[in-house]
Amino acid sequence: MSAHTPLSKTDALIAAAVIFLWGVSFYFMKLALAEISPMVLGVLRFALMLFPALFFIPRPAVRWYWLAAYGLAISFGQFSLLFGALAVGMPTGLAALVHQAQVFFTVIIAAMLWREPVRGNHWTAMLLAAAGLGLIGVGQYRGELPMTGMLLSLAAALAWAAGNLLVKKIGRVQALSLVVWGNIVTLPAFALTAWLLYGFDGIAAQIGGMTWRGWVGVAFLSYLASLGCYSGWGSLLSRHLAGKITPLALLIPVIALLLGALILHEPLNGWHWAGAAVVMAALLVQVFGGR
Repeated sequence: MSAHTPLSKTDALIAAAVIFLWGVSFYFMKLALAEISPMVLGVLRFALMLFPALFFIPRPAVRWYWLAAYGLAISFGQFSLLFGALAVGMPTGLAALVHQAQVFFTVIIAAMLWREPVRGNHWTAMLLAAAGLGLIGVGQYRGELPMTGMLLSLAAALAWAAGNLLVKKIGRVQALSLVVWGNIVTLPAFALTAWLLYGFDGIAAQIGGMTWRGWVGVAFLSYLASLGCYSGWGSLLSRHLAGKITPLALLIPVIALLLGALILHEPLNGWHWAGAAVVMAALLVQVFGGR
């Protein structure tokens, strides 16, 4: 299908829904983290996501060690760090934006491992992104917000990049099958870490103290942001060129930034906004600069 062929109304609605839900998901992460710890959120999110989906979605034709590596990187690694960043006070909008550093980490690591060529616009984008992240770091310092949140967000982006490279190594498989079966190791990893940190009684106390708001946050992340969005995104990529669909993800941090400012009233200063603008410019150069 040509990159210039417009999306059908149905596909356009699917794309808009996926991007909006992923942008809003950062708000629901914050909602759940107001009541439970990052590791317990991970346990609940992936428990609800796996069951009953595991019994209805066929296992992909992928070796178990690749499934395990994928789940540990893109789910346990990424979300334990991202949830941790939000828990220590990283604003949701900035977390969503810094999270997009995965684009640049993926390019750099692929070049180092597989000698994939890095074009001029990629270098320009990475320099811009580094400058933008530096401005956001200044904003964290000036706003007396924890630098730990910034570092955890970057580490989460690195874990996401590792997951991207594992997907490339695994090859073409049905996206939803990989998401579900790749997370068989994710749930035990979160459960073991939560048990080591809090013990059974501590985990039970956190879950027992949850209100309907916390459960809404967990359910949203499990069913809509995970199963629903990945299924919709995979269906779009299966019918359209990746170059037409993937740039739409640039809208995710925009939505998260707006929601964070308007609904959560997160404390963003001029340094934050300047850094956000530079990082968004870097993402645009990365995606469109080579055309």
